[in-house]
Amino acid sequence: MFNVLRRAEVFNPKKGFLRNRHRFFTSISLKLDNKNEHSDYTELNTMYTDMFDSDKFKKEPGLNDKSELEILNEETEELLTVKHSSLNSTELENCVRNDGTFVIRSSSNNPYYNLALEDYIFKHTPLKATRPNNRLLFYINDKCAVIGKNQNIWQELYVSEAERKGFEILRRFSGGGTVIHDLGNVNYSFITSREKFSRSFFNECIVKWLLESNQDLSISLNSRSDIYFDGKKCSGSAFKIAKGKAYHHGTMLINSKLDSFNGILRPKNEKDIIWETNSVDSMRAEITNLPLETPERFIDICTNGFQKSFSDNEMNCLPLYYCSEDVTINEEIQKTMHTLKSDRFKYLHGPKFKLKLPLTGDEFSVENGVIVNASSPEYKNMPFQNFVKCSNLMQPVYNGKF
Repeated sequence: MFNVLRRAEVFNPKKGFLRNRHRFFTSISLKLDNKNEHSDYTELNTMYTDMFDSDKFKKEPGLNDKSELEILNEETEELLTVKHSSLNSTELENCVRNDGTFVIRSSSNNPYYNLALEDYIFKHTPLKATRPNNRLLFYINDKCAVIGKNQNIWQELYVSEAERKGFEILRRFSGGGTVIHDLGNVNYSFITSREKFSRSFFNECIVKWLLESNQDLSISLNSRSDIYFDGKKCSGSAFKIAKGKAYHHGTMLINSKLDSFNGILRPKNEKDIIWETNSVDSMRAEITNLPLETPERFIDICTNGFQKSFSDNEMNCLPLYYCSEDVTINEEIQKTMHTLKSDRFKYLHGPKFKLKLPLTGDEFSVENGVIVNASSPEYKNMPFQNFVKCSNLMQPVYNGKF
């Protein structure tokens, strides 16, 4: 009797059958030539027979307590896990500064890194006289609230509530309104030339690609070219145009924890706070998730659609690159991250505004984040951020209002 190592088909509920992955032992009779018991090969044959003796594989107490199912799951996970190498700083520079259309995916969930990477790619994408260098970037941020470049942070957010819930607060380099991110949301950024730029173009592409993947999805564009699912907003957009280039970046809610967003965005009208400002106002709308399995599924659909739509060859072979914060980093990206993290850019940037607090009678004029006039002289020249932090001034009437 000779025990033979065989392989079996393994079924994964999500992926179907995975062939030749799990191993097991079975006993199959093999006839050995025993005509000459004293053959020089008898010892060798006996050795291999002993190797597959089932008694030798009996489980000993305390050793390998994992069940066959656990081992199978580990092997299946290892098989399905695809590891991608990230561009280093030199490769990123060569990739971005040279002509070409491609897709880049960031593996980082750090919003400061991802916005800095986006800015670097946009700034260094070269202009072409003929066809533009179209680039598509994907990233997923950890919990954060991101306001537009020209917005009043205090008018858009309950800053203290965002901080209490663990949401980072950022001001981005593009215009538009305020959005909330978490790990269930995908951010995409389409970079092209100013000449070819259109506010609606790329979201039209996304809707087309999503419907090609599932024609039953109830998705559409509204008059502002925002993407809606079942009558609720699932995607918002912002834009930047500079030096002959443009980008359209947007969000797509897939499986975000929408309940955790409650209480972070300030409503448009409040009775006990009166704002006078030219700040860009966010468009309030009821939001929902787009019903895809994972954020990665959305990225895959758009990547495939982009490769088909923008490739110059029949093979749809557009490069797909990967970036990570620990490998794909350079001095310029680090400097931009420092700017994004600074209180100066977050709180002292933005439009001037006037504020009236009817419950206390206080009035303020604020420019570059600093109180330049106030009904109470002691507040003059104080950063508005510091005024907000003075709990004795805000308690209890305006507790939680900023």
